[in-house]
Amino acid sequence: MRYPLILKGSAIGLLFTAFTLSANAQKIEEQQLKIKIGKIENSTQHLKNLEPVTFKYDVDKYKYLKLPVGEQYGFLASNVRPEFPEMVYEASKVYNEGKNASKVARYSEVNTESMIPLLVAAIKEQQAEIELLKKELNLLKEKSK
Repeated sequence: MRYPLILKGSAIGLLFTAFTLSANAQKIEEQQLKIKIGKIENSTQHLKNLEPVTFKYDVDKYKYLKLPVGEQYGFLASNVRPEFPEMVYEASKVYNEGKNASKVARYSEVNTESMIPLLVAAIKEQQAEIELLKKELNLLKEKSK
């Protein structure tokens, strides 16, 4: 019979802790957090220079890195760096090499999540161009009648 009381006490303690943490949490507005906000322009032109690829990691040679198995989709860092250097970063993984010894492997990675705003901007640019071409086409149709 003592256990239900302990569980109730624990639940109340958890709720109190959660309430206290949320009451002390600092709310930062996005406009305060993000500065020097600018529009993405000419994204279509930059994206045209990228070459999406499929690849497989050499999981046999680099077992210790525990890389994903199977076909992957992405970009080569060497192809992305000239257009978007801020999207390429140096990743590192620590791995064991023998008794009481560890090493660090470093390699270039592409932050593909950062590509999403560029893709949205490119779609918007293309859509604006499509709308302009539709208007021109309709004008040409009207003139030819």
